[in-house]
Amino acid sequence: MKRDLLSYYQEVLDKISSADARTFRKEMRKAFKRLLPEEREQLKVWFRSACVCRVPTHELASLRVRGGDQLK
Repeated sequence: MKRDLLSYYQEVLDKISSADARTFRKEMRKAFKRLLPEEREQLKVWFRSACVCRVPTHELASLRVRGGDQLK
């Protein structure tokens, strides 16, 4: 059974969210490069609700995605 890419990246990011911030940012950028625009929005919503609590606030400010956009 084929899994959708959004679910895959949510699972990966959830597993590494407790790892170092550099690895997390790298995987987040990779996800944004490969997802469709509507999937990116869904990933942002998921990130805000499920994952952001495990990343220290000072590291969130430096979390950047392709094109220089910041997650908000």
